[in-house]
Amino acid sequence: MIPKSISKETVLGMIVLSLVVGSLILAIIDSSTRATFADLTKVAVGTYIGLHIPSPNQRT
Repeated sequence: MIPKSISKETVLGMIVLSLVVGSLILAIIDSSTRATFADLTKVAVGTYIGLHIPSPNQRT
């Protein structure tokens, strides 16, 4: 279980950061698959940004 002192946003941020860094490292190691790792990073960052945009019914 995740301790209550760590929020879901913090956990998601750590996961996205590790995914971006890991993709960067793998893209450096294997240059033939850079496009795939770039797409994976785009999806992760897009998901992170999308989860921080409030839904229309949450706006006041």
